Amino acid sequence: MATTSNVVTKPMPMRSAALLEVLAVVLVAYGTRRLLQYWGAGFAGGASSTILAVLLSAWLLRRRGGSWADLGLKRPAKPGSAASWTVALFLVALLVVPAVSAVIGNALHFPAQHLEIFARLQGNLGLYLVLLIPVTWGTAAFGEELVCRGFIMRRLGDALGGSGAAEFGALLGQAVLFGLAHGYLGPRGMLNAGALGLLFGCCYQLSGRNLWPLFVAHGLVDTVGITMLYLGLAHG
Repeated sequence: MATTSNVVTKPMPMRSAALLEVLAVVLVAYGTRRLLQYWGAGFAGGASSTILAVLLSAWLLRRRGGSWADLGLKRPAKPGSAASWTVALFLVALLVVPAVSAVIGNALHFPAQHLEIFARLQGNLGLYLVLLIPVTWGTAAFGEELVCRGFIMRRLGDALGGSGAAEFGALLGQAVLFGLAHGYLGPRGMLNAGALGLLFGCCYQLSGRNLWPLFVAHGLVDTVGITMLYLGLAHG
């Protein structure tokens, strides 16, 4: 006897449009990053590419009548639950993910992370403050979560059909893209970033698709990392 599925897949034209949006944002984000880094823009290159990706994503959302609120940029319905998710995400991202990534990286004989881009950071208070405030809490915590977990992950799920399997594929896809975006850190850095992308994507899905826990946890994790580099305590 035939059975019907409760899963409603997206029509092909909608899936194609979603895929084109994802490709456009990825090309802008990664293309401009590589181009600006080639020109020696350094941190400004990464920050500028993220800003451009946010602007393009916002335009694409508005073009089809959507908004960032639809993707989770809104006040949490349960602030206490959001706070719990934030603390848990921060602790797992800070303590568990690096340890697991180190085990995998060692097993694969990956070299130490490439931290040359941060060579001038140790003891440089001015550079530290620039990286801490507009970069860490701006384009990294806020911008990357908007683009990677908010826009790319949701639209990639739509492009794959909107089913449970599609959502899982989108989760993996955005994590891979997030890891590749950190190619300047080398294979070990990409592995760690990809694992963080997977963790943050899982949190986004399980916590009711609200972006605020991700913003805060991402900012806190990067603050710890930048501070350790500034103090000369970080190792690859």
